[in-house]
Amino acid sequence: MDILLYSVRELTDDEAGGHGNRWGVFEDDVSALIGRWLGVAVEKSEVPTLGIGDNAALEQVVAHGEPNAVALLYTGQEPGASNSGLMSLIHVDAGGPGREPSNQLWSAFPFLGDGIEVEAEIEQICIFPNRIEARLELSLVAGGLIEAFDPCFWQNRAVYRSDERYRFVVSALAYRMGPASALEHVIDDEHEIRRFRARDAWVKAHGHWTREDEEAAAWQPESPDDLEPIRISMGEMAALLPSSSGPADDAQFQGEVVRVTPRAVRILDVDLWRVDTVVMRADEDLILPIYVAERLFEDEWRPQVGQYVSGTLWLQAYATSRLDGPGKQSPA
Repeated sequence: MDILLYSVRELTDDEAGGHGNRWGVFEDDVSALIGRWLGVAVEKSEVPTLGIGDNAALEQVVAHGEPNAVALLYTGQEPGASNSGLMSLIHVDAGGPGREPSNQLWSAFPFLGDGIEVEAEIEQICIFPNRIEARLELSLVAGGLIEAFDPCFWQNRAVYRSDERYRFVVSALAYRMGPASALEHVIDDEHEIRRFRARDAWVKAHGHWTREDEEAAAWQPESPDDLEPIRISMGEMAALLPSSSGPADDAQFQGEVVRVTPRAVRILDVDLWRVDTVVMRADEDLILPIYVAERLFEDEWRPQVGQYVSGTLWLQAYATSRLDGPGKQSPA
């Protein structure tokens, strides 16, 4: 079984995208937010005990030229009291001939450590230019495919292998959430009808869809009826679709709320609600914990159990264990 780190898809800076829009969830003035909190976060942070701890494997890939890094997590609480906060990735340079040892901040992003556990195989790793961050394409054992940012890639990159199953913790940060539209959506443009039919046929054949499948999803109508306008009821639909713009770990969502936890976590003095939402119906429903900053709710509206909601989000997933088979955990 091959280490996937050596067969990754390398992203450009534009393809990777920054984390600025994620911080915009907390405050409109992102520069002021980072300036106010980053120094405090690094100084008062803790080393998180997350991911798959295999120091020997990590040391080996670093010895082969991969950058060395550690993570720091600032929760604003007592150590160990929370798994959510501001995560900083620090590049560690041990120094050498003519070069002093140094630690440099390479990245910082909101981290939501409490989520739903799923079993999945890694279809592809899309690595950022800094090589300590990445997005993962995950094929869920229960059905479906998702693309998510891996906040623990700096650590888990040494143990990810092809054709292996892992247990992942998945969560999401909402950019926007509101009540789903009860209106009917009509697709009447022939080009868009063909695209929709092609996607639908591809999903039925392969069980998933990503933007990379666009060219491969060839489809031809079998009768004139196949090009009739498509009417979609938007009120009670569960969907998690790649965002039409932005990085691939951003997604549009709609689904039924099954649980609401007001003020579930507090990050950088901002209260976030946890809204568990059915966003995918496959062999098993994918109930995604979506964290929403209270400041983003419009007026007096708040999500309620049984209600259908929609919006946009950023998806996270990190592996906690490697599996030999369904339900069988192997040592890291």
